Amino acid sequence: MSNIQVTLPDGSVQSVSTGARPIDIARSIGQRLADDAVAARVNGDLWDLNRPFESDSTLQILTSKSPEALDVYRHSTAHLLAAAVLELFPETKLGIGPPIETGFYYDFQRSEPFSPEDLERIENRMWEIQARDLPYERKYTAKDEGLKLYADQPMKVELITERAGDIFSEYTLGPGFIDFCRGPHVPSTKRIKAFKLLSIAGAYWKGNEKNAQLQRIYGTAFFTQKELDE
Repeated sequence: MSNIQVTLPDGSVQSVSTGARPIDIARSIGQRLADDAVAARVNGDLWDLNRPFESDSTLQILTSKSPEALDVYRHSTAHLLAAAVLELFPETKLGIGPPIETGFYYDFQRSEPFSPEDLERIENRMWEIQARDLPYERKYTAKDEGLKLYADQPMKVELITERAGDIFSEYTLGPGFIDFCRGPHVPSTKRIKAFKLLSIAGAYWKGNEKNAQLQRIYGTAFFTQKELDE
């Protein structure tokens, strides 16, 4: 099979074998770039660093200096939050968890309200999961199979029904967490260096007061502890 041609922002072209990923090209340029890489832009779309090229492509490596990279980083931290909540409170139902201008949030549904003490426990568990160095792994699932997989998560079933094509992407975080998600994400939990949970608030599912009331946990995340402290 012929090699894949990858064009970099400076116009140079690298010829790589099938299965090569953006992180491989970052490493070929320099380990410092690879260490600072957060995500990639491939043919104009945001990609995981570990997602293999599918055809001849343009590539931009996004580092911590990129505003887009901070969104990816914060979205990954929202998944980390959800994974921690499910480990501590496995009966919890998941809503959505996007990055926002000030950080991120995730919406949850459970019978008991989260307490400030719960928030501390959740943050501590996030750090435990972070230390496990779990990969954010992208996988593809058929819609029919996915609806069965998420049968105990009614809000995810609703989103998949509305938004997913015949095949959709989702992300695992270790053996115990999977989420319907377009991504991209950072390569692993170890890459998340500085975060803080901030508050708990009420929110309606999809912002509609006729829908279920959820609990929204807000947090923020930065690339370094110094930025977080500031």
